[in-house]
Amino acid sequence: MTYAVGETIEVCLEFDLPPTRGIRRIVGTFVNERGETLELNDVPARMSECVLQEPSQTALQGRADRPGSYEMRQLKVKHLHGVTHVDPPEIGFEIRGAPEVVRWHLA
Repeated sequence: MTYAVGETIEVCLEFDLPPTRGIRRIVGTFVNERGETLELNDVPARMSECVLQEPSQTALQGRADRPGSYEMRQLKVKHLHGVTHVDPPEIGFEIRGAPEVVRWHLA
């Protein structure tokens, strides 16, 4: 999938999470070819196209401020008792430069 710099990125994940008690946050860390990192965080179901279409999925969202080809390197589940590292699925996406801005001028 290709996105533009500053555009909202949504990554859909479908996997069984370990049971937890209390609040849980999911963080996916992506790295591009220059070693720059991007973290995407889970979002409430009502804000996700993924979860609305398939309730068993989890959605990670965020925005990139640098172009590049990003690959998931780490997936963490943060909960009241600490952090659980989950084997990251092979997910990647590309971020291209900001879209061209068209300026209008009324004469």
